[in-house]
Amino acid sequence: MRIPDAVRKCVVYLGLETVQGEVRRIRYGGTGFLIGIPSKIPGGSFLMLVTAKHVADKLGSEFYVRANTKDGRSKDLKTINFQKWYFHPSDKAADVALFPTFFTDEFDTLPLPSQMFLTEQTRQEKGIGIGDEVFITGLFVHHAGHSKNLPIVRTGNIAMIPDERIPINDFGPMETYLIEARSIGGLSGSPVFVGVRDTRQIVFHLLGLIHGHWDVPSESLIDDASPDAGPKAGVNVGIAIMTPASKILDIINGDELRKDLEKHESDEIARNSPTPDKT
Repeated sequence: MRIPDAVRKCVVYLGLETVQGEVRRIRYGGTGFLIGIPSKIPGGSFLMLVTAKHVADKLGSEFYVRANTKDGRSKDLKTINFQKWYFHPSDKAADVALFPTFFTDEFDTLPLPSQMFLTEQTRQEKGIGIGDEVFITGLFVHHAGHSKNLPIVRTGNIAMIPDERIPINDFGPMETYLIEARSIGGLSGSPVFVGVRDTRQIVFHLLGLIHGHWDVPSESLIDDASPDAGPKAGVNVGIAIMTPASKILDIINGDELRKDLEKHESDEIARNSPTPDKT
């Protein structure tokens, strides 16, 4: 399957500033991707950053985002601490988080529209299931790129769509898909896509985002899963754990984020509305 180059433009790198003596540098160790949420503001939409919850917990509210620019380079953007992460409104085991963000026209980014997210109903209607080919795009920590982001693409297949929750370390029973793909450190939060042939073309859907994998254990351990949050030596069993895209939609449609976006919409509409002339 030929993967369109444009798909990688939704990906950004996430990191924190480190200090060694007098040397300050930004260490990028996680992946995020951009999505667009429809808005009532004429010609506008809300831009959100998506990543895994365990990555968001490590980043906090002040962190750096590195995105590619149209001049062939990249730029580091620092978030501001009055913004916040939004988590799943009811499922504490859902490893996903959203963060409001903003990019100017200088950036070479393409947010994913929410219509691209694959729901369980759509998955069944389109016959997507075990064995279908998927691909993951995100940070390759061993070579992230010096002057620009260089997302890596890994391919695989849907290996299991469990009809029961799978116990995951530090999260508890998690609703997840299992992907036959060797996820590695840095891929946590990376988007997972599936392609469906529609007449003469392949239509891509967002299947979900990467949580982690099972390492090859020294003893026979069961359900000892590890998140992909940074470089780590060794190999894993080749099965990646993926949070379904429907969990992102749950946050978008949840009361907390919806109320905040509606308030922002009403403020913007009021600010740009004409004022009646006084007599």
